[in-house]
Amino acid sequence: MALDLFTGLHVFMGNFWTWYNGLTPLTFLLTFWPVFLIDFVRSVGKSCVLLVHALYRKLRPLEYDPGYMPKVSIIIPAHNEEAIIERAIESALETNYPNKEIIVVDDGSTDRTPQIAFPYSRKGRIKLCQRNVASGSKAGALNYGLFFASGDIIVTVDADTLIERNSLRELVKPLGDPAFSATSGNVRILRGEHGAMNLIVKIQAYEYLISMELGRRFQALSGTLLIISGAFGAFHKSFVKSIGQYDGDTITEDFDLTFKMRKLGKRLAFVPEAVSWTFAPETWKAWKRQRVRWTRGQAETLWKHRNLFGKRGFDLKLVLAVYDMLFIDVVLLFARMAWLIALLRMDLPTFPFVMLLSLGLYMFMELFTIVTAGLLSPRKGDLKYAYLTPIMVLFYRPYYAFVRLWAYISWVFKLESKW
Repeated sequence: MALDLFTGLHVFMGNFWTWYNGLTPLTFLLTFWPVFLIDFVRSVGKSCVLLVHALYRKLRPLEYDPGYMPKVSIIIPAHNEEAIIERAIESALETNYPNKEIIVVDDGSTDRTPQIAFPYSRKGRIKLCQRNVASGSKAGALNYGLFFASGDIIVTVDADTLIERNSLRELVKPLGDPAFSATSGNVRILRGEHGAMNLIVKIQAYEYLISMELGRRFQALSGTLLIISGAFGAFHKSFVKSIGQYDGDTITEDFDLTFKMRKLGKRLAFVPEAVSWTFAPETWKAWKRQRVRWTRGQAETLWKHRNLFGKRGFDLKLVLAVYDMLFIDVVLLFARMAWLIALLRMDLPTFPFVMLLSLGLYMFMELFTIVTAGLLSPRKGDLKYAYLTPIMVLFYRPYYAFVRLWAYISWVFKLESKW
């Protein structure tokens, strides 16, 4: 058996060198174009830029007005959240920010959500705003809360999100600069929605780490940030009202509102130090439902704001950000599938070598990005998820691509979606 294994390995390596020596630069580029021209440049290049920028900020940190302490209205929309509403309220109350009010919007709950929140309201610690009939959307609940908000700054927090004690102070700081209209907090995964810490929850913690510490950081640095997460984000109330508040015609109201903010010509900031913790889906079915919703909402919002395409007058960075998102999230999704089909049509002896080399490159890029994200993170313990790199490359990212494809199809055929 050992001899057969050695012989097979010898033949394999011989075929590999024959294939490798027969490659021309053009053939190599045509074979691996998505790996080198797109993925390597974006992942490794972005990581290097952010590492250099982080070192620069160590030497020359940003300075904000220490006296800027506007009144903040924290709006927590809740629909049938009896299991988690109390901890959300307690977390908001414990934030180290003196000039704040907390508004809990009970959006027609049929469980004990209002009964749990009522004692806090009776003691004057929160405002409890109740709707007898559910609005049917998170946008409706947030708009209802805005009606009662007296703060100059609006902070939206999901009912399943907990705020670290000093995060509110950090989140508000950049808004003292009139050039900024909104700030995005650093949302992380604490555990599963029912307390589990299984594989799917750990994968999402890994994913959020890269998304925030690399994705949001780089977008904010380059002026192409397009999403202020509804889970933990801050806005000037005057800007929110000037653009008509939240619209209910998309299922990702935070993405839509951010688009409208960007059309005002204002800048958005990502604040890594403003950390909040959320509870992730802990089954593949729940995860898929969430991701289909997000992807459909992205498609709805891009379509709604299609006047950005081909028209002048909009901020150039906004237009470039939209084209980049469309290319990476939509066009490239189909291009990769075409690339895989083309690889499968190659000669059988060649295919294993191409796939092994591609796999090795993707492993290197994935490991490089997760280590970079961990180094940039204010919570260095996040590096513990680096061991999930093979699972991300071999299973999660390919599977997520098919989920996104289904989401786009469901949007095209207008299948029903709910908050």
